[in-house]
Amino acid sequence: MNRLTVDERRRTNELRRLSEMVRDPRAVTAHELAHQAAPNWGRNARVASLITLVLGGALVLLQLAQTLSLYGPGSLLDWLLPRL
Repeated sequence: MNRLTVDERRRTNELRRLSEMVRDPRAVTAHELAHQAAPNWGRNARVASLITLVLGGALVLLQLAQTLSLYGPGSLLDWLLPRL
């Protein structure tokens, strides 16, 4: 048995409808994902990526130089093949 008056039920239903209309949708459409597909990187992110690549390349060259100094140039293939 419902103890709410007619006016209270009407207000409750209106509030429920309003909250459903204001709530964000739970599903993401493909149209929304298409706008997010192309990254909009700023200048700082590009510079950070470039610095990371340069440092990574320098570390690889240092490791190569260390291997060549320890084992000689004949070990270059022994060092390189497991990494391919």
